[in-house]
Amino acid sequence: MPALPDDLPACAGCGLCCHLVVELRPGDLIAEELVAVREGVRCMDQHANGACVALDPVTRLCTIYETRPQTCRDFTRGEALCRRTVAEYSAR
Repeated sequence: MPALPDDLPACAGCGLCCHLVVELRPGDLIAEELVAVREGVRCMDQHANGACVALDPVTRLCTIYETRPQTCRDFTRGEALCRRTVAEYSAR
């Protein structure tokens, strides 16, 4: 596993977290056209490149930010998962 960058800002604004699989929870109010079912589990759908269908490819912003899934709301910018994701994509 690549080393985690020590100087990663609180949010790199890269949208890489929007390439992780997001399992939907009870209470998430997501339009069905944005949902995919994987092995019986409802998740945010993803494009072929792994990007969430709600991620705007130009602005790198969430197009459903106000109603985003709880998993996305709970994700903390700069936390270990964020840093690992950035480090893994940087190593490619």
